[in-house]
Amino acid sequence: MPGQEHLAARARVAQSVMPDGPESITPAAGPAIASSGPDAGTGAPPARSLASRTNRPAVAALVATLAALAFALARWQTWAHGSISRFILVGRHFAIPAQLPRSMPVARTYGYDGQFFYRLALNPLNFHPTAYGITMDHSYRYMRIGYPALTWLVSLGQHFLVPVMLVAVNVAAIGALGYLGALFAVDGGRHALAGLLLPGYFGLITSLSRDTAEPLAAALLLAGLLAIRARRPVLAAALLVYGALTRETVMVAVAAIAIMRVVGIMRGQARPGRDDLAWTVPAVAFAAWQVVVKAATGSVPLLSDGGRNAGEPFVAPLQALESNLRHVNTHQFDQYDLWFLQLAILAFFVIAALLSLWSTKAPAHERLALVLYLVEICVVTPSTWNSLDADLRSFIEVYLLAVIILLGTPRRSLGAWLLPSLAALSVPALIVVTQRRLTGS
Repeated sequence: MPGQEHLAARARVAQSVMPDGPESITPAAGPAIASSGPDAGTGAPPARSLASRTNRPAVAALVATLAALAFALARWQTWAHGSISRFILVGRHFAIPAQLPRSMPVARTYGYDGQFFYRLALNPLNFHPTAYGITMDHSYRYMRIGYPALTWLVSLGQHFLVPVMLVAVNVAAIGALGYLGALFAVDGGRHALAGLLLPGYFGLITSLSRDTAEPLAAALLLAGLLAIRARRPVLAAALLVYGALTRETVMVAVAAIAIMRVVGIMRGQARPGRDDLAWTVPAVAFAAWQVVVKAATGSVPLLSDGGRNAGEPFVAPLQALESNLRHVNTHQFDQYDLWFLQLAILAFFVIAALLSLWSTKAPAHERLALVLYLVEICVVTPSTWNSLDADLRSFIEVYLLAVIILLGTPRRSLGAWLLPSLAALSVPALIVVTQRRLTGS
């Protein structure tokens, strides 16, 4: 049966490099599926239901890819009026129109993060403050080189292809999230399509709409975590290195891996070895890139980022709640109501995951990573929390880790109703965000 190879390998995949990781998941689902049905024991091949036919990671990947592609094409034809370059959102404040391609639209606002990814995708190693008609605002932009470097590669260095490939890379990354989500779901004993929860985050719609790096970074993070489960530290190291160079928040998960490894070694439950490559190599590579950018720009990008995007703990969320509560409109659903809906959805996923920390079969470093990501979003500045048009895209790792933990929680502990209920709760936000991105910037 298709997918049996993966089920047979689940004991190997579920193993963590962590010293106190959970026991391997017994691949009991395979025989149960094979022997069930009305034709069991008759010698006739069992009838294949729709559920069994779709219980493949490739199906989840196809669904996620087609959904992302359909949205991108719809936005291109509606809001963008046939100009894929509008996704970039180049702003007048950072642009020199005379140096930009003639077809590049320039907004009257500050623009959005996509304009800096576009600038780097034209030449990832050009560290000049101004190049190709766009001025960098902070040196930390050079720290996030993974997404533009991949775009440059698939564009074959051709500048006219970059706007298209920025979108194409994100569509492919969302498709990869569907595939990886299915692997997490099957590893947790669930149907592969349950993994569509992972690419079903509303913030990814905004990332796809504006050419930002969250989809690619998320795919690399999840692939790295799966490689650790499969005890493939070299592959995990490579994936997490590229993830950290795409979005620095991947290093939070690397820190969780490092903490659990060091604790295990100190307790005598583990010995230093190849498994430590999963965190040492990303840490070294990330630090080395900081040195490269410092030499090229004169400032350490991580410190520049910290001053801009970090603040006092818990101040930002409390200020955002207080400020946005004053603007709630009980007569009309507006952007403040949408913000609260999105925050509530994220909170429900997180609370359910935290309540499942002791029953989930997710490895210890994944559980710790969720906690560390929660701490991380509580120290970001008010500008991140107060943004009403970002759809909480910066909090994607919190959502991803919460879903991973829930997918790894046995049904008897979680309840058969919880995951479908959380998925249904997300649908209104996905619909509203999709409608808004098809009609507005």
